[in-house]
Amino acid sequence: MSAERPDLSVIVVTHGRTELAVATLRSARAAAAGLQVEWLVIDSGSPDDTPAALEAAFADITVERCPNIGFASANNRGLGRARGRYVLLLNPDVEIVSGTFAELLAMLDERPTVGIASVIQQGSDQELQYSIRRYPTVRSAFGEALGLRWRGWQEEERAQSRYGFESAADWLVGAFLIARAETVRDVGRLDERFFLYSEETDWCYRARAAGWEIRHLPQMTVTHHTTPASRPELIAQLSYAKLLFARKHYRPGVSGTIRAGLATRHLLRLLACAGRSRATGERLAAERHALAVVAGVAPPPFR
Repeated sequence: MSAERPDLSVIVVTHGRTELAVATLRSARAAAAGLQVEWLVIDSGSPDDTPAALEAAFADITVERCPNIGFASANNRGLGRARGRYVLLLNPDVEIVSGTFAELLAMLDERPTVGIASVIQQGSDQELQYSIRRYPTVRSAFGEALGLRWRGWQEEERAQSRYGFESAADWLVGAFLIARAETVRDVGRLDERFFLYSEETDWCYRARAAGWEIRHLPQMTVTHHTTPASRPELIAQLSYAKLLFARKHYRPGVSGTIRAGLATRHLLRLLACAGRSRATGERLAAERHALAVVAGVAPPPFR
């Protein structure tokens, strides 16, 4: 690595799934041609040989190993070492489909008020993922609980036309999240109370409060090979993280009503699953566990 300041610091936090992590780094390195890039890989308690496999595949990468300390905390280890003009938080299950980092950085250089940005995200089936999001509200909590698809009643921006051009957002899904170094210095690192989920919501919220813009930039397209969050602890963790965000940033009356909306969602899903002969025991357990966590009668899975 040159002593010159890198253009970009890429932080990848791994936790198993070795083949996907290797594919992520290969595609990112190909998209980084022509730039000075530092690669910061933190392994958060992989149950397999992912760190050794990555070091064998990439001679210039040394993986920092740590216990499973949570996604935000592991990313913060990378943020603490990052020297680049920009910092990219890149999930270890994301592959670059089109566009280059040089093109993306050129766009950001022309937009000095943009603090955090993301790009077009699609699933393994090449279907668009709704990565432009609105902050959680009472309306969206109950809209999602009742399955309402009206605009403003869900956090997701579902108008596909919005993804083909540059647009502002409240927050962006953190599978691919690029931040200006000045923004990181201004608003600080990720809040480690968010062990998993909503850490990017909180980061974008703090950045906007500090005067930075959050922008969707269609300069690149990535494939996010998501894992279905069907395990009971993951569904519960997602709702707990949303509740934690609401408690941190909203008045008690608002956060309490959002909590009621989350509880309504899991109660209705639990009743729906119980009424279906094909509903799996795992799904029932997931909704029951999530309801207990939101109601405060069970601790969150991770914290």
